[in-house]
Amino acid sequence: MNVDDIERPRSRVDASLAYERARVPDGVKLRLDANEGTPGSLETAVEALRDGGTELLRRYPDARPFEAMLARHFSIEPSQVFVAAGADEVIDRCCRAFLPAGAAMLIAEPGFEMFDQYAALCGASVVKVPWAPGTYPLAQMLERVDNQTAVIALVTPNNPTGEVAGADDLRRLAAAAPRALVILDHAYVEFTDADLTAIALTMPNVVVVRTFSKAWGLAGCRVGYALGPARIVKAIRGAGGPFPVSSVSLAIARALFERGTAARDEYVARIRTERRELFHQLTQLKASPRTSEGNFVFAELGLRARGVHASLATQGVMVRLVANRGGAPLGLRIALPGESRSFDVLRRALEVALAEVQA
Repeated sequence: MNVDDIERPRSRVDASLAYERARVPDGVKLRLDANEGTPGSLETAVEALRDGGTELLRRYPDARPFEAMLARHFSIEPSQVFVAAGADEVIDRCCRAFLPAGAAMLIAEPGFEMFDQYAALCGASVVKVPWAPGTYPLAQMLERVDNQTAVIALVTPNNPTGEVAGADDLRRLAAAAPRALVILDHAYVEFTDADLTAIALTMPNVVVVRTFSKAWGLAGCRVGYALGPARIVKAIRGAGGPFPVSSVSLAIARALFERGTAARDEYVARIRTERRELFHQLTQLKASPRTSEGNFVFAELGLRARGVHASLATQGVMVRLVANRGGAPLGLRIALPGESRSFDVLRRALEVALAEVQA
């Protein structure tokens, strides 16, 4: 019997969709490929774990106290908050709950790549509207809203470009598709003045997704959360397992949040300074940066992107190569290190790389 004729379990999931983080080669000096933040006080985290003791390990996690704390911060009810394993899981649950097979998700591109994967897992299609440098493509987005639109993703600041949408964009999208769920992906909101959270919380079909992975520096803890109408949050809560975040992660995130925002705000201020300086450098080097309000800058290098990416890698600097769905390179997303010596290393490496790979 031919081994290929043997019956085996068959997955409905396309295995090629699996996310694979880039391997870290030997000699890497800077890892600037994942937009990770600088963590808060290690002492605060250790103290939180010490205070929790063995109960953090032997009991199933209870996120309700932390959800209540977040609710007080945003002046909403605890039923309007759900804490999950990172913003990724919140988005995944939103799609499971509100994106049926055969329906469509609407998003501007380039955008956060995981939306494609979650839509595919739901058996839904993705309708993409090009987001050229500058203003959010509201008119084109509104033109694509139809009876098949079940989810609209508004990523602002946008990943990978760092550009932002405004309050009017959010209002008009939500009004144009009252039966659709609008996911306001605010993973990088602490780095911008364009915080739409308060406005979103007045709308009946919008859920806000935020995270502790970026400005709070807790990507390894996997703590994200949803804010929105209670009925939507309840559906999101029901679209997955009952204990998505470990007790250890909850304790650390809660301790940092209780400590206040002073350390976070100091880090954000540093990132904004680096962002301005890097944008200026890339402009001088003719690397076509987009105006970013995230903790990264996107250099729209086109065909030069692979060469510059390779040159940076040989210098020990990892950044993210961004390509379109067909595989053609679009540019490089460069996370900001938030530390002066590391930033100097990045600037020198970019000068070398962009000199080697001419336009």
